[in-house]
Amino acid sequence: MKPQTGPTIILAVLAAGWLLLASCGYYNPNVLPEQRDLPPTRLYAPMWQNATNELGLESRAHGAVSDWLLQSGRIVLVADQEEAEYILTGRISSIRYPGFSYDITTTARALNAVLTSSVSLTERESGRIIWQNPSLRLEETYNLDASVSQTDANQREALRLLVDSLAEQVYLRVLRSLTAVHRYR
Repeated sequence: MKPQTGPTIILAVLAAGWLLLASCGYYNPNVLPEQRDLPPTRLYAPMWQNATNELGLESRAHGAVSDWLLQSGRIVLVADQEEAEYILTGRISSIRYPGFSYDITTTARALNAVLTSSVSLTERESGRIIWQNPSLRLEETYNLDASVSQTDANQREALRLLVDSLAEQVYLRVLRSLTAVHRYR
């Protein structure tokens, strides 16, 4: 009889690994079941400010943050500041493209897109700052190409990734901050 090889062994190892992970008690704290979450919080998130010359970046950041926040059953975005318990404000301070990778003739082959922003979460009634990061800095590398249009496409993709990463970080930090505030009330 020939010993088992190939996909059968791989599937058995994967199943054993899955069982070990499932039984170890690990859970992702950002995706707790809704019944264990605290009651929904009303949040007002106005349009971000943009201190850069990158047109529309504030709109993309605001949209991405809103999309992330809407994924949570804990947060209800409201259109009127007076209806909110908390206010989330953001400002894109700068976007830079320093050289990252050079060839032997000191010609740049790749650039970093570096986005710097500031974000704060404030309790509306008291004006107390719940969380803030005055210098949230993110980087994404993209390649330069012989074709200008391809380099532009690479740069746009780097900006898209930066904005999504910014939104995810803001979302996670807002959830943690709101959980901490409600836990100690």
